[in-house]
Amino acid sequence: MNPFKFGNPVEGEYYFDRPDLRKSTLSFLNNGMNVVLVGPRRFGKTSFIIDLLKYEEQTHKRPTVLVDIFNITSHRDFLQQLVNALRKKNSLLKKFGAWIKSLPSQFKPILTWENNAAGSVSLQFSPHLASDDQIKQLILETLDSLGNIAPNLCIAFDEFQSVARLEDEGWLEATLRSKMQAHKTISFLFSGSRRSIIHDMFNDNNRPFYRTCQMIDFSYPPEDAFADWIIQRFGISGVSCSKNAALHLFSQVSHTPNYVQMVCFHIVAAGETSVTKEGINAMLHTIVKQNAYAYQTLLNTLTLSQQRILRLAAREKESVHSKEFLDKYEIKSSAHVATALNALKAKQIIDESTKKGKVVFDDPLFALWLNDEFPENHG
Repeated sequence: MNPFKFGNPVEGEYYFDRPDLRKSTLSFLNNGMNVVLVGPRRFGKTSFIIDLLKYEEQTHKRPTVLVDIFNITSHRDFLQQLVNALRKKNSLLKKFGAWIKSLPSQFKPILTWENNAAGSVSLQFSPHLASDDQIKQLILETLDSLGNIAPNLCIAFDEFQSVARLEDEGWLEATLRSKMQAHKTISFLFSGSRRSIIHDMFNDNNRPFYRTCQMIDFSYPPEDAFADWIIQRFGISGVSCSKNAALHLFSQVSHTPNYVQMVCFHIVAAGETSVTKEGINAMLHTIVKQNAYAYQTLLNTLTLSQQRILRLAAREKESVHSKEFLDKYEIKSSAHVATALNALKAKQIIDESTKKGKVVFDDPLFALWLNDEFPENHG
């Protein structure tokens, strides 16, 4: 069996443990401070949250719930994700079922709770039967019920920036904030991959969540420890890997754990017996080439100015506003850079970095493809 997994959250032996980060996060959650984790996509935030919640349940016997709201586009989507997350917790089923049955009659066609012939419980959700006002009211009812279902609950909302995309004049954002205030014994954990959006949500004094949470930067794993873990995992399949090779892989994929595991998976699957820098580069080239159509299609949707900015960012990585680079990539001015960067952030192709003048690609492999496709970097 391949010792590496990628693409979905990982658990157990496939998960690289981060005990120090878990300890610091729990120290806030267990002492009345809510937390927001901020880090790029594919960095393992969801895997970390799953591990943290499991640890909290096993160590402190505290009920936990993980609500994935990455793809929500409406209040209906949010409600469905929240309700389904609560339904999946066996330890909460009895109280959750009792709450469903106690709902006012106008919500009974929307949420139905039944015991089937096999003795298990099923939940039917019918949002098409409700107006948006009814959905909003049911969201309020559901959030209010958390204290009765599990008074000491720890609830995590994954990819929380999705709430800010809803065109509801901030209703859901404000609602969640007010319920967070009301539930004094419930801990709230938020995660986000869009640094600029999350920063605005929690640092703009006109927004409901202004300075309500301890913000933790979810950076890439410690290099040495992660390299040792990768080497150990390769060893399970009889593949040798030096630390230098592992560190080279990290740098090539911008230290993105999901892509690290993906490359390692393919190396093992290809039957390699040793890992070299050259082998890593060849495997990355193959993987990037397989995604070429998608990257070319994406590039074709962008303006010429946006394409030039991306090529600049992929090659130079830092100081994207410098006069030297503007001339090299035929970009008219810093104002054009700022406009293009804002448009690319809105398209979720890039995001801000904690370091001024540095651009982070949402997909580091896209940056590798750009460098392969435009090796001479002419504008």
